[in-house]
Amino acid sequence: MSPEFKIITYVFFITSLFFIRAFNIYLLACVPFFILLARIPLKTLRRGWLPVSLLLAFTFLSNMFYQEGRILFNSGGLIITDEGMHTAVIRTLRVFFMIAGAKILMASTSTGSLIGALKKLCAPLERLKVPVEDFFQVMELTMKSLPMLKEQTACMYRDKMRRESGRGYLAKAKTVSSLLVPLLVNSIQTPDRYFQKRRSDEVISPCREDAYDKET
Repeated sequence: MSPEFKIITYVFFITSLFFIRAFNIYLLACVPFFILLARIPLKTLRRGWLPVSLLLAFTFLSNMFYQEGRILFNSGGLIITDEGMHTAVIRTLRVFFMIAGAKILMASTSTGSLIGALKKLCAPLERLKVPVEDFFQVMELTMKSLPMLKEQTACMYRDKMRRESGRGYLAKAKTVSSLLVPLLVNSIQTPDRYFQKRRSDEVISPCREDAYDKET
C-alpha cells in the first residue's frame, strides 16, 4: 500500500467520523483498530501516552456535564444526562481514533515517505503559486533536526544540572526554559550546523563541552 493511499484513507476516515453518531459503529471500528495497534511495538505505543490520556480525559469530562436530556445523576450542582454521556463517549472516541490512526500511519510508514507522499499530493497547489517545494524542504529539514535537538538539549540539561545546586521542580523548569529558547533560535538561524559531520563521517556529538559553552 503506497504512502499516498494511506494518507488519503486516513483523511477520509477522520472526515467520516464527524458524520457518524451511532455508538455501535464506533464499537465495531474499535476491533480493527485494536488489532492494528497490537502489531505496533509497545515502546512506540507508550510514547506520549500521558498527554494523550489527559486529552481524552479532558474531552470526556468537558462534554459530559450540563447537557440536555434525561438526568442520570444530579448532585451538588453537577448534572449528567444520557445525552451528555452519549456526546462525551462519541467525541472522546473520535479523538482516540484520530490519534490511533496517526500512530498506525506513522508506525507503518517512515517519516521521509510520508513527507514525500504529502509533497506529491500537494503538488497541484504549485499552479496556484503556493510554495509547496519550499515548505516540504523546510519540513524535511525540521524532522531531521528534531532528534539532534532533543539529544543536545538533554546533554546540556544534564550538564547544567550538575553545575547548579537547585534540584526542585521550579529550578528544573527554569533550566529547561533557559536552554530551549536559545537552542531553537540557533537551530532556525543556522540549521546546517546540526548536520555537520566529522572527517570520520560521524555526527558531531552534542554533548561536547565546547558546544555547551558556546550555547551558554
